[in-house]
Amino acid sequence: MDVHAPHHPIGGWKDFFVHLLTITIGLLIAVGIEGCVELHREHKLVNEARETMRAEIQYNSGQMKEAVGTLQKQRDTMEKNIDALTRIQENPKDKEAQKAPISADYSIVGLRDTAWKTAQTTGAMGFMPYAEAERYSDLYGSQKEFLDEQDKILEDEAQFLGVVTKTNFGHNDVTPEQASLALERFGIWKAHLAYLDLMAKVTALNDQAFLEGKEGPREMHEEMHGGK
Repeated sequence: MDVHAPHHPIGGWKDFFVHLLTITIGLLIAVGIEGCVELHREHKLVNEARETMRAEIQYNSGQMKEAVGTLQKQRDTMEKNIDALTRIQENPKDKEAQKAPISADYSIVGLRDTAWKTAQTTGAMGFMPYAEAERYSDLYGSQKEFLDEQDKILEDEAQFLGVVTKTNFGHNDVTPEQASLALERFGIWKAHLAYLDLMAKVTALNDQAFLEGKEGPREMHEEMHGGK
């Protein structure tokens, strides 16, 4: 906004105050209009962030629900692996245990976070109420922790493949020594799967609670049991 000097000489204090009042009102109107425009921009930015993040959380929620079922199957498979190898370790001539299939694979769960990163980059999170911004941060934080935990499973898989390469595991009857090395890797893998499964369940419940406008669970517990 430009402020111009009067086009005629000020005749006295009255003219001076009238001119000053005119300038003041003009400035207030300009500031008010600018504030309204900025407020509208912030409101639009926040609404767009809410819409895109909700759609993203909806997608991730579906992925996590599928992951819960998949992880349970993988845990069951790992239990069978450990049971067969424990029997071989105790009795290498156990033909049934020797014929049992040993499965060691894992499929990665993909989650999206583009809307979340965009909301941070554009500053939309700073215009939201603190409690709301914290809720989004918690949801996406849990998802990141889940993704990070998946890396441990990939490392477990690599470690077992190292055992296979080193001992020629699976080409003939499994020896007690091979069973012992595999059991060590599978024991760690089993623990990582249990924790990952728990994280998937908590994340899925929190995502669903958010979508329904409810409070999600703060924590869940699972007892861990050692092998034979």
